[in-house]
Amino acid sequence: MGISEEQIIIRNVINGDIQSFEQIVNSFQDMVTTLCFRILKNREEAEEIAQDVFVKVYQSLSKFNSRSRLSTWIYRIAYNTSVNRYKSQRKHALTTEIDNKTEYSMGSSPDAHYELSKLEKKDIIDNAISKLPDIEQIIITLYYYDELSVGEIAEITGISKQNVKVRLFRSRQKLYAELKDKVGNEIMDYEYC
Repeated sequence: MGISEEQIIIRNVINGDIQSFEQIVNSFQDMVTTLCFRILKNREEAEEIAQDVFVKVYQSLSKFNSRSRLSTWIYRIAYNTSVNRYKSQRKHALTTEIDNKTEYSMGSSPDAHYELSKLEKKDIIDNAISKLPDIEQIIITLYYYDELSVGEIAEITGISKQNVKVRLFRSRQKLYAELKDKVGNEIMDYEYC
């Protein structure tokens, strides 16, 4: 979504166009849910918080000042809402949920072995990311999966750009050490699905 397109959609939503808001939700729902999940470590809670985030976005859209991208503003709301929920619960999740493999129909795949291999690699990568400190999980998710810039991540998390760069570097080193023996050189060719 380009900036001028964002402005048109925002204006339409403020004027009561629900379909334009649906467009915002559809554009950012997966990324918001992923960010919430990285913080909360619980899929159902992440989905619930994601809904709360979009309610807040809808209610506050008229206050959006366009100094940053809409995605950055939405991620900041998601980050703050998730962190607040996490703090209020004062508990740490003991396990990390991984996407349910049963949703994937292996029988319908032209190359079931290849698809199973992709799912196994995804699980290995998700597990490795879940072992990182919480803030590093968030930074990795925002940088690699959501393709946000270091500046946008700094704005969302409230961490300096230099600190984001340092944490990215350290996280990559930790992930490399964790993954090199599990997936070998194939990891360089692997695309996260």
